[in-house]
Amino acid sequence: MNYYYKLLCLFFCCMISNCMLSAQSLQYKGITRPISNRALDSAYLRITYSLLYISDSLKSNEVWEDRKILLIGDSINHFYSDYLRRSDSSVTVSIDKGKPYRATKFSDNVSYEGYDIYTYPIKRERIVWEHITDLSIYRYREKIEIPQWKISMDTCIILSYTCQKATAHFRGREWEVWFTLEIPIDVGPWKLCGLPGLILKASDSKGHYAFECIGLENLYKKKQPIVMIRGIFGELIECTRLEFLKAQGRFYDNYVNFLLTMGYNVNITDASGNRIEHIETPNTKFAERNVSWSISVDARDRNRKIPYNPIELE
Repeated sequence: MNYYYKLLCLFFCCMISNCMLSAQSLQYKGITRPISNRALDSAYLRITYSLLYISDSLKSNEVWEDRKILLIGDSINHFYSDYLRRSDSSVTVSIDKGKPYRATKFSDNVSYEGYDIYTYPIKRERIVWEHITDLSIYRYREKIEIPQWKISMDTCIILSYTCQKATAHFRGREWEVWFTLEIPIDVGPWKLCGLPGLILKASDSKGHYAFECIGLENLYKKKQPIVMIRGIFGELIECTRLEFLKAQGRFYDNYVNFLLTMGYNVNITDASGNRIEHIETPNTKFAERNVSWSISVDARDRNRKIPYNPIELE
């Protein structure tokens, strides 16, 4: 889900009150802040996962890394990218001080995903925040779907915990996971859940996504607040999960046309960065607010499809 971030971060710029800002001054993809400082819940357990994933299924040698956090609270669980949130913190401080900012530099193979998943076990539902571009934030609710697990007798040791294997077809992928009865909570990374113990390791059969627990922290003495966050630049779009997946597909199929429908003007540039075409958005909702957004796109990418490999295939 991240290839488009790398493209847009090179060309992304915004126009506020008809004043264009330089695209090179905005080197960041998903700044987030709490909607409210009021904590929704307090986490008593913090689980850290390493995620290795392939964003383009045609380039299996390009493996990206993200660091995921799963906070377990009494009534809410929160799953998000630790790398993204750490960059958010440093960028937010710079913005508040009116200073230029850049994303925190991690290793070259780090590419963090820009979604947050809030799970409400008692209500049996989730609230998911997803980014397609820096300026489009999608929020949808969905009922918690429990994969139909087949539990085997195979075992292994992960972080000194004895784990048992389970497999299931879920959202278009065949998953193999390892869970431990020693931590009897029915959660795991991403949207994987429904086993009689914490999932410490999970991977799909194609090897495109692989989560592995690398840390467990008991927070009973100093609980971490769980707050609802969202991007501070983006237009919030309420939708269903299927509507989000369709919008995501349209973006990758022809992202220039999609950006236009989202309300962004597009500048087509040549190889030297000179503008050769300006396309006005047919969406007037930003113009009505005296605010317009502009993104520059290389002419070679005018009709190009962007390869992607979403974790959800159905």
